[in-house]
Amino acid sequence: MGRLPAFSPIALRLMGIIFDEDVSFKEVARLISLDPAISGQVLKLANSGFYGRRSSVHSILHAIALVGIKTLSGIVVTAAIWKALPRRGSPFMTDWWRHSVASALISAHEAKQNLNLDSAYTASLLHGIGQLALAQYAEDYNAGFLAAYSSGSDLLEFEREAFGTDHAELAGRILEHWKIPKVIQEAVASHHAADCPSRLGTAVQTSCIAAEYMGFGKCGCHGVIAAGKLPPGVVTLIETKDFLEGLAQQVNGIECSLI
Repeated sequence: MGRLPAFSPIALRLMGIIFDEDVSFKEVARLISLDPAISGQVLKLANSGFYGRRSSVHSILHAIALVGIKTLSGIVVTAAIWKALPRRGSPFMTDWWRHSVASALISAHEAKQNLNLDSAYTASLLHGIGQLALAQYAEDYNAGFLAAYSSGSDLLEFEREAFGTDHAELAGRILEHWKIPKVIQEAVASHHAADCPSRLGTAVQTSCIAAEYMGFGKCGCHGVIAAGKLPPGVVTLIETKDFLEGLAQQVNGIECSLI
């Protein structure tokens, strides 16, 4: 845990309360405003083209009123991860970030279409946090990661042999430590499981495989992709031409909004 980047305690607190149905707009706005850097990034994202705003967003309360608390939670997590991301220019971190954002966008799209799961974006954005921890903990993680891909071997098996855990299990433990809601912990921890225990877990798994299949980073899905054993949700996504064409633009748009 100590090797992880320093995530904003305000962002972690927000992730813990954002799904409470009784949480107030003012409390969320107050917490965000306590971290000026996060507050500024949230306003940048709220004003970005991705969220379809036709008028300027001037305050956190205004942003909440326009996009809603649940959507704002995803914006906060996006801003917090970007703010804390180490070595942003390195190939591994660039791929990791783009995979996480693409997965989140795919999951949000699927949730809107079929699942109506408010936490789909946030869960998918956080699903790779275990990889980030391993990359920070061990300098040779990237070499082992690339070796697993070049040989076609199982990335999670490599991780378990080298570290005694894999990035999915580790991500679940990290989110538990951060006091993130249990439903998100379980969905993230099971995103490589043969049988996901929840609809949210299935959404995260589908978005992870789809993002990798579409060329956005690597998360250990190469075996499934090479075998052609794509979940039905992934097959449907890759056949949706309009969504595919807009995905890269959306990922780039979020990235540009944060720079």
